[in-house]
This record gives sequence, C-alpha cells and structure tokens, in this order.
Amino acid sequence: MTEHHAATSEPGSDGLWRWLLGGLAAGGFVLGLLIAAYAIGYHRGHHGTHAALTVPATTSTASATTAAPPAAPGSVTVTPALVAQGKALYASDGCSACHSLTGAAGVGPSLEGSAGRMVTLANGETVTADDAYLERSITDPDAQIVKGYRAGVMSAAVMGYGLSSKPVDVRALVAFIKSHK
Repeated sequence: MTEHHAATSEPGSDGLWRWLLGGLAAGGFVLGLLIAAYAIGYHRGHHGTHAALTVPATTSTASATTAAPPAAPGSVTVTPALVAQGKALYASDGCSACHSLTGAAGVGPSLEGSAGRMVTLANGETVTADDAYLERSITDPDAQIVKGYRAGVMSAAVMGYGLSSKPVDVRALVAFIKSHK
C-alpha cells in the first residue's frame, strides 16, 4: 500500500507546483515589463541626443571654435559629414520603414532621385522638390501631400522626434536625400 501512495502525489504537492508555476508566470510578466520599459527609455534617450551629437562645421578663416553660419534657409550643402549624419538618422528614426532608396513604392514616396524632381501633389498642384520643399516635408509632413499618399501617416510616425526643433537633423536628412539622385 505504501508503493501505491508513493506513485500518487504527496498531499500538498499540487499546491507547490501551482505556486511554482504561478511564480514563474508572474516573474515572466514582470521581466517583460522591465524589458519594455528599458526599450522605451533607451529609444527616447537615443532620439533626444541627436542634436548633442551634431558637430557644427568650422570656417577655414575663423578659429577652430567658431562655427560657420548655417546656409541660407532652403539651401543645404551636401557634405560627407552631413550625409553620414542623415544616413544615421534615416536608419535610427525609422525612415526606411516607409521611404525606400531604390525607387520602390512604399507607405511613403521613394527617396531615390526625389531631390530636384517635379512632384504632383494630392491637390493637383505640381512643385519642385527643392531643399525648402524637402525640409518642409520633414518638419510639416501634412503641408503638401504627394499624389497617391495619405495625409496623417508621416506626421503620426515622426511626431515624437520633434524634428521641427532640430534644424541640423533636418538639414542632414535633406543632404542624405540629395545624395540619392
């Protein structure tokens, strides 16, 4: 009879297994919350440092500590450093999720060859995608919607980046776009 008793569970062992499984489930839930909180904090902190990572260009006639004045509004000079910064922003800010560099259509227009080309807007107007247009499209995405695309998509996607208050980042993105002709 003792063998039969050993083959069945001990009194109270079901409670122990339930307690262990419940503890594992709760621990997994808490771990998931911690990972999500870390990812959100890392993502927010990562985007808040773009302006701090930007090194202004210096003029050759001025001392090394004097920054060159920015180019006129709407005019972006393409430099390797600015293109590299724009490429990093394109990758880290998720631009590639909607805008291809290959000409392939996506959620947003392809960036390949977009700088300088004529663009037909949803309202039927045709405009040139010059530097000012590109800057405005980045900082105020719903101002001029390209025909075939919907308003609200890009503005919702970039809302958290605060690009309208980061002119150096915007200029870097424009330089990156201009480099893909």
